[in-house]
Amino acid sequence: MAVGQRNRGRIRMIIRTRFALAIAAALALAGCASVARAPDEFATAKAALAQHIQILASAEYAGREPGTEGGRKTQAYITGALTAYGYAPGASDESFAQPVDLVRLAPGEGKMALGDRTFVSGEGALMRAGMADAAVVNSRLTVFAPDAKKPFEGALRGRVAVIFSDMLYSGDANALLQSRAEAVIILTDDRDIFAEFSRGVASDRLRLAAQSNRLPALVLLAPEESRRFAAPLAGSLDGLRQEAARREAGSWRMRNTISLEVKADASRVESANIIGKLPGRVPGSGAVLVLAHWDHLGDACAPSDAADRLCNGAVDNASGIGVMLEVARRLAASGGLDRDLYIMATTAEESGLLGAEAFALDPPVPLPTIVAAFNIDTVAIAKRGAPTTVIGWGRTPLDKGIAAVIAKIGGQLDVQEDHQRFVRRQDGWALLSRDVPAVLVSTSFGDEETLGAFLSGPYHGPGDEWRETLELGGATDDIFTHIALLEHFGSVEAYRPGER
Repeated sequence: MAVGQRNRGRIRMIIRTRFALAIAAALALAGCASVARAPDEFATAKAALAQHIQILASAEYAGREPGTEGGRKTQAYITGALTAYGYAPGASDESFAQPVDLVRLAPGEGKMALGDRTFVSGEGALMRAGMADAAVVNSRLTVFAPDAKKPFEGALRGRVAVIFSDMLYSGDANALLQSRAEAVIILTDDRDIFAEFSRGVASDRLRLAAQSNRLPALVLLAPEESRRFAAPLAGSLDGLRQEAARREAGSWRMRNTISLEVKADASRVESANIIGKLPGRVPGSGAVLVLAHWDHLGDACAPSDAADRLCNGAVDNASGIGVMLEVARRLAASGGLDRDLYIMATTAEESGLLGAEAFALDPPVPLPTIVAAFNIDTVAIAKRGAPTTVIGWGRTPLDKGIAAVIAKIGGQLDVQEDHQRFVRRQDGWALLSRDVPAVLVSTSFGDEETLGAFLSGPYHGPGDEWRETLELGGATDDIFTHIALLEHFGSVEAYRPGER
């Protein structure tokens, strides 16, 4: 999962899929073969999954950072597996690799002026440019309350957005990247929250070299600096929050001017999405897509004095790649589907869904022909038999078919509103935001307690590594669930897009 996903603000409002049992009896799911989950089949799939995770999360792959030798080894591993399974190149007629050109940005020096108050980059004010050196001169402010209406694309052109750290947990801050704001200033009122996000702001970040939209500069202020920033605007930090909340749509357009200069140190990084294709039996009937991100955070994700600095990424997301590859192998061995099947391992998800975004900007398969897409991320968490949930529920025409398939194979579907906060934070969003029906179907998000323990524990740290006791029960269930889903949505008889 991408940086910034934390187990916070649980709502626990369950949206039960009331029609699941009813339609299970009514639908025969023509063309969808029943999925064998006999003990020997389950054990075989689990062993294959374990082997993928052990290899990809090993020290040899060095945390699978894009642009590194570990990243290139990962790309070669996935290409080799898809070739062995009988897949054709899917990025072009000759290649499995879709090049993704990235820019690595290192934070530089920065200075910000608001009235007679000056903020210099340092311990309490972290600043970074978007794509190149940033210079903002006498721009005006727009302050957003935590529950503010999201700005539409281009709404903040020529302005600086001021937000509270609450928006980072909700995921709504992503909308500011498309709003064309010149800069985004993040105010915090808690030292632990500032420390949590400062690691990301102060570290090197990757961006798409071909990204057409100019990304805003970013300023993260510690609590004491946030209070100093808010004082001339509304007297206090709480006063600024309350005043913004009282305004229409929860945003306060102010006449106060602000200036900002931030330096950036940029270098190019070459990486790739790996895409395989299994041609369908019915030409022209569209395609189904499975995707999972192969990248992780590399070999320096802990303090320099730590004994272990390697982020192996066993759960996030060697496990997702392992599930995807075993699904790909089994479907190829069974003869494929009516529709074309694309298997895609994306790069640079941890830096902001960049590989998925690059695919969506220049897709080797026309996006309108993709009738269903399934993202697989962070799955080695739940035990066997855990309920399945859907990230993206209610946003695509896939819900009815998903519910029917899960009921048919004897699973339990439990969709929770709280989990929908992840919808913008996983690779499927790059497709869903462009009207491609894309969802994340997983047992890991159906086990709230275990997921919370992972997110607050080994997530994005050296502790996310292979061990013999790693829980693979739910992830193995996910293999068979995705096979059944792909057999259903890959069948021209079982699923006809546009029919509700």
